Amino acid sequence: MPHRVAVTCSECAGEAVFEFAENVRIKTNADLGWFQNSKHFECHKMEDPNGQSYNVATYYHKLAGNDLPAVGDLPAGYRMEDWAHSDRKFRPLGDWRGTLICASCGVRRKHVLDWPKEAFYQVEYRNHTLWAFDRASVLELAEFIDASQRKPDDFTYWPFLMKIPQVFLTKQARETVVKRLRKRLG
Repeated sequence: MPHRVAVTCSECAGEAVFEFAENVRIKTNADLGWFQNSKHFECHKMEDPNGQSYNVATYYHKLAGNDLPAVGDLPAGYRMEDWAHSDRKFRPLGDWRGTLICASCGVRRKHVLDWPKEAFYQVEYRNHTLWAFDRASVLELAEFIDASQRKPDDFTYWPFLMKIPQVFLTKQARETVVKRLRKRLG
């Protein structure tokens, strides 16, 4: 998934943005104490693939209105850039915590994402739901479905497009689905 997705605001039902929080593994128990007392971080336990638990420091992007604050007294071996989003367009799934920000009603708070239920861009077709991450992915999705020649390499969101259920890609569905997607774009 991308680092940011369009969601339906739970307060006003308008389009809001959900931005994933970033976790950094805490190296020592002394560091854990520092992060537990910090106003910038929240601490959580996570599990690795082998079932071993470990502590992480979680930073909620844009919760305080900025990306990465200048925190000068971090414990040795940590930099605020450690909590920056990766340069990759898509992130691995796992932790669904982040920040919900709605420009319409002003809500800004921590949130646990329920995806794809909360996706702002979604349409129904024959009792199936098709969703998209954001406005840009809806545009590509409509273009992909409408295309007579679907070459995934021509699209930024090709990993997402390759997982579209067949019911949305049939010749019979094309016109209806594309029309509904464009209508959702408003």
